[in-house]
Amino acid sequence: MMQLSKTDLNFILSRCPRDVLKLLRGNPGTLFLAGGFIRSTLAGEKVSDIDLFGGSADDLLRIAKDLTLERKGRYFKTNNAITVLSPPRIPVQFITRWLFKDPGLCIYSFDYTVCQAVIWTEQIDIIPDEPGQERQTKIIFHSAISDAFYQDLAARRLVYTFPQREEEAGGSFMRMVKFIKKGYNIQAPSMAGVMARILWKVWDDEMTDEKWMATVITGLLRQVDPLHVIDGIDFVDEHEIIEGT
Repeated sequence: MMQLSKTDLNFILSRCPRDVLKLLRGNPGTLFLAGGFIRSTLAGEKVSDIDLFGGSADDLLRIAKDLTLERKGRYFKTNNAITVLSPPRIPVQFITRWLFKDPGLCIYSFDYTVCQAVIWTEQIDIIPDEPGQERQTKIIFHSAISDAFYQDLAARRLVYTFPQREEEAGGSFMRMVKFIKKGYNIQAPSMAGVMARILWKVWDDEMTDEKWMATVITGLLRQVDPLHVIDGIDFVDEHEIIEGT
């Protein structure tokens, strides 16, 4: 596990709404900013929403209500999240389907490496220099990213992570489609992994290994265009001058 560079962390925080930063500062170690907002901000993409995670659904609901009052908006609940809406401001989603007390565990729940990034805060006690002085506290920001985050984001490459989480089997496939529309690319092994997740659920066989199934599908995802590498055949350049015999 790595960290965002100091420059990138500061850039993301500078683009984060002040009231969201206030929530992070007010809930050190228990509220996390993760996923799409971080990726979109670094990639220069349009931000669609802000996802916040935590370890307690009750705490997330309380925080969501506080934000709703402050923004004079409204919120609604689904099985996945509590969403605070206050147009034209960016929607904020408090994810309740997946709960994490550790921000490190949070990033490993994402299905693509370009989403594996999280930011949180820590409260530190400052020891007084002299007797009689009041003890003070300081809030500092931390971050964590997967080892492949930067390189895959730079290449706009989707790499599937086979996340171990309760989810709709086709969720990652639909997200893959959205990413491709944004200009990302995906190679055969990761595409096979996404397909295997769906087939694995349909197959419903505990004896079948999901990653083995992905390997088999990878072998079937072969380029059929004859102009792409075919072993043993040398293509002739039709514009090349060939001397007669």
